[in-house]
Amino acid sequence: MNAYFRLMIFDLRLYMRDWLTIFWTLVYPILMLLIFGLIFGDNPGIKEGTRYIDYYVPALCAMNVMSVAVFTLNINMVTYRDSGILRRFRVTPIRKSAVLASQSVQGLLLILLGAIEIIGVAKLVWNIHISPMSLILLIVSLLFGCIGFFSLGFALSGLSNTPGAASGIAMAIFFPFLFLSGIAMPLEIFPNFLQRISEWIPMTYFVQAVQSVWMGESIQTLGLEAMVLAIFAVVCGVLAFVLFKWEH
Repeated sequence: MNAYFRLMIFDLRLYMRDWLTIFWTLVYPILMLLIFGLIFGDNPGIKEGTRYIDYYVPALCAMNVMSVAVFTLNINMVTYRDSGILRRFRVTPIRKSAVLASQSVQGLLLILLGAIEIIGVAKLVWNIHISPMSLILLIVSLLFGCIGFFSLGFALSGLSNTPGAASGIAMAIFFPFLFLSGIAMPLEIFPNFLQRISEWIPMTYFVQAVQSVWMGESIQTLGLEAMVLAIFAVVCGVLAFVLFKWEH
């Protein structure tokens, strides 16, 4: 247990020194919020009496989960392997599961900080309504989504031998998911063929889930979204353990 806590502290120190991690999790979401929010924020939302910003805030929180997964966890694991850190861990009592768990804890902290930042800025600038129950259900939904997307990030880290290659793979996944899942713009304004493509992207169902609970819908109505995300988590979880490597 002491070794595990020392590992978490070690990881946390490295995370706080990584400018790329800070940018993608704490700076980029706010830039997206301000850019799209100032352009579309007060436009009418899907439901009567709602605004674009009401749907955009939870979508950005979901985006942060994906960002932490494919950029932070993926690239950091590859960096650890490339620099020999994982190889040194291998000769200690630290197990593979402990390494992944420590990285996941850091990821959760970043997502929590990012969500607080996004909601806080949106409240300050657009005076969004924040329901305590919706906030609780949003956190639950984000945590559920973390299972699959964190597993995806760990699985991707097994495909790259250098941080540069890991970054390239991350971008190839992040930006299509970003624009085809309804984060930046509602899917309803997309052409039909893009809407059909979005139905095959797990991120689409994650975004719909967090938007629904944030807007006050019961979590019991999210059967399809929960099923898709559960299958996604199982598949990516298996791949994460299969593809994990201590060294090149």
